Amino acid sequence: MADCTRCGRKLPALSFGKDSNLCSYCRQERDDIQPGGHVSQLLPAWRVGPSVTMAVIGINVAVFLAMTLSGASPLEPTSRQLVHWGADFGPFVLGEPWRLITCAFVHIGIIHIFMNMWCLWNLGQMAERIYDKGTYIGAYLLCGVGGSIASLAWQPLAVTAGASGAIFGIAGLLITTFWMGNLAIPKEQTSSIMRSLLAFAGYNLLFGAAVPGISNSAHLGGLFTGLVLGGSMASTLGRGQQQSRGFRWLILAGASVVMVILFQFAKQRIMAEMTQ
Repeated sequence: MADCTRCGRKLPALSFGKDSNLCSYCRQERDDIQPGGHVSQLLPAWRVGPSVTMAVIGINVAVFLAMTLSGASPLEPTSRQLVHWGADFGPFVLGEPWRLITCAFVHIGIIHIFMNMWCLWNLGQMAERIYDKGTYIGAYLLCGVGGSIASLAWQPLAVTAGASGAIFGIAGLLITTFWMGNLAIPKEQTSSIMRSLLAFAGYNLLFGAAVPGISNSAHLGGLFTGLVLGGSMASTLGRGQQQSRGFRWLILAGASVVMVILFQFAKQRIMAEMTQ
């Protein structure tokens, strides 16, 4: 007997007609795709509508090009140049809290941005297929802020930049989503995706701990934020689209309030470090 070309299930001995290489489960999933409730591995990324992930990558690349054209080194920009373009730096964040977000769009050289955008391309599009675009970008920004706050609390006087906190957050979002959500994909594929996500998080955390200059606190802050958001929103998958979207936005609003509170603690840490 032949196997389904998508999930590997055994096909009936006699399969005829269109899509005879797919099992009935995969045919049904393909026909029942609903935004925010189903994932389709059959559709390539360019067929799932305008990509928020591509827009975010475009903004990151545009900022990097603008930095380079303004005179910053494409390999190793200085701390002064990074701060000028919106990097995280405790003393400046006290009066310019917008740096909690802008630092996620500033990168420390071409290798840094290439690695981050490659990871975002793979993880972001997966998250974008599961959640609606508004929820996805809201979660991305919140994870970036969570990583920034964690970095400030750990190293208040360090200059930090990069999208890795937000990217770790998307990995965390996907981990708890696949673990707790009711997604219409075969269990075998869920297990394979989970192993890949856990390997990504584990390897990069170990790499960050071993290599000087990498802000693992930002990685952990983003990852934890994503895990909590994914665990909170996973139960909304499979409900009516409007009901799910409203509940997810309520969760994101609550998480934003928590971020404001956590930022107050980070500010105290910054001020204490500055007075020493």
